[in-house]
Amino acid sequence: MSFDFLRRPPRPRPTPAEPAPWQAPLPTLRWLDNGMRVVVHQLPGQHVVSAVLVLELPLATEPRRLEGIATIGARCLDEGTGRHPGPAFAEELARAGAVLSLSVAQAGVRVHLEVPISHLDRALALFAEAVIRPTLAEADIERHVALRLAEIDQVLSRPASFTPLLLRAVVFDPSSRAQRPAGGTRATLEQIRPDDVHAFHAVHFDPSRAALVLGGDFTGTDPFPLVEAIFGGWSGTGLPPAGYTAPAPARPAVVLADRPGAVQADIAFGGPAPDRTDPRWADLGVATHAVGGAFWSRLNRVLREERGFTYGISMGLLPFRAGGAYSVTSSFRTEVAAQAVVAARRLMSLHGAPLTPAEVTDAVAFSVGLLPLRLATARGMVEQTASNLLNGLPLGYVNEHLARIRAVTTASATAAYTEVVDPAAMSLVVAGDAGTLLGPLAEQGIIPDRVVRPEDVVG
Repeated sequence: MSFDFLRRPPRPRPTPAEPAPWQAPLPTLRWLDNGMRVVVHQLPGQHVVSAVLVLELPLATEPRRLEGIATIGARCLDEGTGRHPGPAFAEELARAGAVLSLSVAQAGVRVHLEVPISHLDRALALFAEAVIRPTLAEADIERHVALRLAEIDQVLSRPASFTPLLLRAVVFDPSSRAQRPAGGTRATLEQIRPDDVHAFHAVHFDPSRAALVLGGDFTGTDPFPLVEAIFGGWSGTGLPPAGYTAPAPARPAVVLADRPGAVQADIAFGGPAPDRTDPRWADLGVATHAVGGAFWSRLNRVLREERGFTYGISMGLLPFRAGGAYSVTSSFRTEVAAQAVVAARRLMSLHGAPLTPAEVTDAVAFSVGLLPLRLATARGMVEQTASNLLNGLPLGYVNEHLARIRAVTTASATAAYTEVVDPAAMSLVVAGDAGTLLGPLAEQGIIPDRVVRPEDVVG
């Protein structure tokens, strides 16, 4: 046996190439004759199909006295249909192994379906029944109104839940729908009658404003004919394109929400911000993550780790289809709340303290690395595409956004942040015992413009 190969010089090891940037797979788009869009994600290996029907229904179209009617109507969709009334609908869904859920936002309604691909035809037919021909029974409407009223009581029992709603009520002008809870208030919910819900559904649930997004392993099949057979008969009046207007900002204010006997203070700062179509969006997202969105952010590092004022503080963006807001929320011990407000305002300012290369690099890496994980399932991919459609964004938005994030620099992130976030001009909401807080706040130069009861604003 020859051992000459042992004396040969080893071949040079190949140099691995840099991995290509991750790209989200693009779906296909087709149209039904009734105007409904059908978007399909071919996702090999995903044998549980996720489907979301988005309906462009700006909450600003709700009658002012009936705000919350879109939420009540949506929550009644799965309570029975003309073909499967009452519990029969839920029983049929269960036999198909399907799960139906609903959500309502400022831009419109989303109806979610998850089902094994082997039962897609059966479940999709039920899905269409719920959207197109729901029973909207009087008893179901009254029950969901009662549940929504109980939900308001639950929100008001938790300052961490109602303080962000109070902030929106302060940041935006009362002329804007976004200033008030998406699900309505007690005063408006108590005005809703079954005939109102039926009329609202008849007018606004129209295929011309609808899009169905499907994601799953459709290897060897085309789901479009099935969708066409089930949804093609849905007819409407052909509504014009939905109109969206950015909420009007209110004058910055300091509001103290009195909670007698509270042992801590819940705080929210904020102000108007742009939406996802703004060219600064990627820069702003990176900057807010570095300032207060991450565990290692400036706000958390000082107020939690160094000073022990809080268990955590969070900064984030709330984009609507047009316009939006930024907010910072946290809870503090009452005795340090006033000091914490002053410290937070100082830390939120980038004047004289621009973002560092390390902060931007870490925030970019987090954002670029998180999105592929979120979109690794059919549900994640479909919900992202549905959100894009509902917010008027292109189907390739994810990849465009990732490219912009990768291009963020310390200078661009700092500039975008300072253009939007002005700590000296933002609104502040403090929820706690007014008798205990008024003195320490005044000592720090913070004088509330008004003292309110939370239930009078968001109830």
